[in-house]
Amino acid sequence: MKKEILKEIREPGKSRKKKGQPKGRRNGFLEGLTGKDFTAAGLFFFSLLLCRLFVLQYGVFGSSIDWISQHSTLADYFRKRFYATGNLFPDFAWNLGGGQNIYRFAYYGLLSPTMLLSYLFPFIPMDLWVMGSSALLYAADAVLFYRWISKKGLHYGNCLFTSLFFTCSTALLYHSYNQLMFVNYMPFLLLALLGVDRHFQKRKSGLLILSVLGMILTSFYFSVGGLLALTAYAVTEYLKCGTENAAYEAEQENRKVSRNQKAGAEKKQRAGEKSSGTVEALAGLRSFFGAAIRFALPVLAGILLSGILLIPSAAALFGSSGEGGRGTAAGGIAGLFTDPAMWKPQFLILRLCYTPYGIGLSAFAGVALLGRAIGKSRLREKLLSFLLLVFFCIPLFGYLLNGGLYSKDKVFIPFLPVLCAEVGLYVENQLVRKRECGKNRSTGNFKRKVMTELRELLPYLIVLILMWNAKQETYFEPYWHLGILDVICVTACYLAWRWFPAKKRLRGRELPFLPLVFSAVILAFAGKAINQEKHVMIPRKTYEALTDSKIAAAIREIRAEDPGWYRMEQYGDGGQNLANVNRIWDIGQNVSTIYSSAYNAEYKKFRDETYGINEAFRNRMMQTVSDDPLFWQFMGVKYILAETRPEGYELYRDYGDFQVYRAISAAPVAYVTDQVVSETEYKSLPYPQNQEILETAAVIPDQEMRKTTAAIPDQEKSAKSVDNFRAAADSDTKNGSVGPLFHSCFQKVNLEIPETDQEDLRIQKTADGYEIETKKSVTVSATLPGAAEGATLLAVSFEVENQKASHDMFIRINGQTNRLTGINHTYANGNTQFNYLVTMKEDGTVFIRMGKGHYILKNFETWTGMAQPLEKTEQLYSQAVTLIGGTTATYGGDGITGVVSAERDGYLITSIPYDENFVLKVDGKETLLFRANTAFLGAKIPSGEHKIVLVYHAPGRTAGSWCSLMGGMLALILVICEKKKQQNGSERAGESKMLQKQRKYYIIRV
Repeated sequence: MKKEILKEIREPGKSRKKKGQPKGRRNGFLEGLTGKDFTAAGLFFFSLLLCRLFVLQYGVFGSSIDWISQHSTLADYFRKRFYATGNLFPDFAWNLGGGQNIYRFAYYGLLSPTMLLSYLFPFIPMDLWVMGSSALLYAADAVLFYRWISKKGLHYGNCLFTSLFFTCSTALLYHSYNQLMFVNYMPFLLLALLGVDRHFQKRKSGLLILSVLGMILTSFYFSVGGLLALTAYAVTEYLKCGTENAAYEAEQENRKVSRNQKAGAEKKQRAGEKSSGTVEALAGLRSFFGAAIRFALPVLAGILLSGILLIPSAAALFGSSGEGGRGTAAGGIAGLFTDPAMWKPQFLILRLCYTPYGIGLSAFAGVALLGRAIGKSRLREKLLSFLLLVFFCIPLFGYLLNGGLYSKDKVFIPFLPVLCAEVGLYVENQLVRKRECGKNRSTGNFKRKVMTELRELLPYLIVLILMWNAKQETYFEPYWHLGILDVICVTACYLAWRWFPAKKRLRGRELPFLPLVFSAVILAFAGKAINQEKHVMIPRKTYEALTDSKIAAAIREIRAEDPGWYRMEQYGDGGQNLANVNRIWDIGQNVSTIYSSAYNAEYKKFRDETYGINEAFRNRMMQTVSDDPLFWQFMGVKYILAETRPEGYELYRDYGDFQVYRAISAAPVAYVTDQVVSETEYKSLPYPQNQEILETAAVIPDQEMRKTTAAIPDQEKSAKSVDNFRAAADSDTKNGSVGPLFHSCFQKVNLEIPETDQEDLRIQKTADGYEIETKKSVTVSATLPGAAEGATLLAVSFEVENQKASHDMFIRINGQTNRLTGINHTYANGNTQFNYLVTMKEDGTVFIRMGKGHYILKNFETWTGMAQPLEKTEQLYSQAVTLIGGTTATYGGDGITGVVSAERDGYLITSIPYDENFVLKVDGKETLLFRANTAFLGAKIPSGEHKIVLVYHAPGRTAGSWCSLMGGMLALILVICEKKKQQNGSERAGESKMLQKQRKYYIIRV
């Protein structure tokens, strides 16, 4: 009886009427709705209520971490670009980071179905769309999980509380308004799980194909874990659903064999029995491989369909100029398999519990997982638990799912649905065992009783020990008491269930659900505490200030008055700079900033190492706006929206809350010049002269310089002047010894920071700098004795030795910040060389803000000066390229067309980061590109008037298109074959019914 009940419950697709199962409604307009529909609706609104209680009462449904700077802004840019070009599959983003391969941003929803749907609603602001769709996706997760788990034949109360347990996962809600790609694929994953059931039960693959496609397009990074979870679930479902089919096929084979061996002797019968077992095993194996192929084909079709995104994204991430921001494991991926440490199990309970950067369930999830794995049941019933334990405990899988970079628990979030399903099955088995079998205590001899009790109690003890050992973890320390309370509560429920008399009603119904109820409540409290403790919600006033429509109107007004090719950026405090790093207010606006997990590595290296831009943020991937006026000029930033006037800019328009400043002489994005120096000569210059010289000359590769030495007679003289510069610049900047090409306007001075020795602050001068120890952030004022007369710029450079390496530190000079991240941070910036080039105060005072910590400043150097004379910069930029139709008119926005007039043979110099996938045609003839200014596009241009066409072709785009076409064909073939099989099956069923009717009619006649 017990086995039959367990079999009936665990067989998918079969459900029996249970006590407590909601009845269907048949009242008026609710006719046709069932209790499951009302339960699903309740879960939907419960999820929205959590959004309101946990997030919306403190601000908008978005965060100050990545949501405001990446998810909302990049999605808005994708839509703006589509409206301007009509190109649904673009190759290049001219507006961001100086110009980048757009597939470097594919991680943020370039082809996400949710984002593509927003293209149909241009009247809805994209940030509101992202907020609304994220909340609705979170609610849809709860509904879809309930629909999926309710098909498992579980008790209604079990389905409900397991769904609540799933919904209260800290990761699910937290990342719905933080890092969206961590969870926004979840509805497609749940649909894919439903598709697996549909595939095995009805042999229909359409839902599975579309769900896999949607999951990959939404978040290809986390789709790897999703596919692994799908595969593990499919294997266990086959063993449950396909065993009967395999046994039936084996039985048919055995019947054939037995008929042939009926007349044999006893020896032949024994051989026949052995042969029958072999045939049965072969039939089962053949059935398994057949089912595996049938499952793999629709999954493969979904993967191939997403090739238009996957292949170009992989080429952008791992290509020669697109591997920025991504490390590699020691020895590569292959080295992981040979490393013994990768196979040593690690029992990290926090991978499952309470942290939003893991699966985010409660301790009861660990209890249920261990209970299912070591419980007394068939292997096929607990195989999924074994597989999950292997995935969670073997470090190799964590590294593989993270691309071999590191082991971060976020990649296990796709296993959330199947883990919650195991929790539900664990509770259901306890429910059936005590309610139907009528026994709750062990029977048999004393040894068996003890072993049974230990096996049942062991998961609770193991999890309690693991939770206690993990209480010192940094991010778990505020919540460890909730974890211990959770284990104690569910253990008490277990003991009560174990020892209550069988006649008690508590033991028969409500008690089995109490662990889920307690865990869901504790998980909800933990989720609220985590969301509040993180302090990442954006207050409504802050959000309204960041997205003020006046800024967009001002930028559109400027673009209407000056439609040229230039860059326009915003500069404010740290929060504003981070929020606006990827923000494009108008498709005609271009910026030099970028914040993405993948980027052009050469541009990043130029900013950090070659040119020496300050790094204000702790994340090395944040290439935010800098108020270095020389860099603005070099990158062609013609307009600045700021509150104070930068050096080299004049007030253009005052809008009250902000002002717009226009550059007196900013570089064109592309121009032709013959004022050049070689790359070797440029790299020999010290800071800040390496920034100065780019105001008067361009840098070309050494081989190009050698080719044109004879063609440009003055070049040799200029080169010699630069060779002599290093010896003469610091000693005498006005003696004209460096020649006509470059003359430094900076001179060395001493920046005197007052020494002090107090309890909270100690500043001590050393031989080549300062040693600083402060217990809190302080601001001191310094003087510049001997500053150059009329100086408007201040340059400071020094090395930092952080004596507390695990802690961040920063120093801010006249509002410009450099920060060194603690070495334990995942994306530590490693910024030990602090460079500053700032606008000086009118009174010459320097304000220095020193962050908390203990650090030593070495090789401390200071210069004061001014920008290069206007006539020199205007001479360099006099032959600018004029665009025809802007950046959206050529090749669907992936190319530009322009004209330029060159007085003499020279070089096309741009501030577009170099990428080998560009094609340049001058007057229709393809021209070789090289690296100008060490990291940007450049080419040789003859004298005369020319038409220039520059086009970008994303690598892997063609292969991705063919891959998607193949996937579409495979999906079409699968659907057609399945429909034909269904038609054939229905025809056979109709024929058998006709034969039965004829037989009955014949019998009646007889």
